Amino acid sequence: MASGCGAWDDVERQFTLPRYQALWRYWRHHPPVHLMVAAYLGLAPDGPPPTGEVGLAELLATFGEGNIR
Repeated sequence: MASGCGAWDDVERQFTLPRYQALWRYWRHHPPVHLMVAAYLGLAPDGPPPTGEVGLAELLATFGEGNIR
């Protein structure tokens, strides 16, 4: 993860709601460098941040139309 928190499995085990809220309070005053650089360069995100869940359309797009039987 770009936050330096480690793998998602580690985050699930170690991140509590109070820790998450504390991180967001910190980031409000000290945003991650990659976000500041993107904002400076005028780069907008392509879409909403990933949730870890993949919709059917995204799954089908991954494999392409020709590979589905």
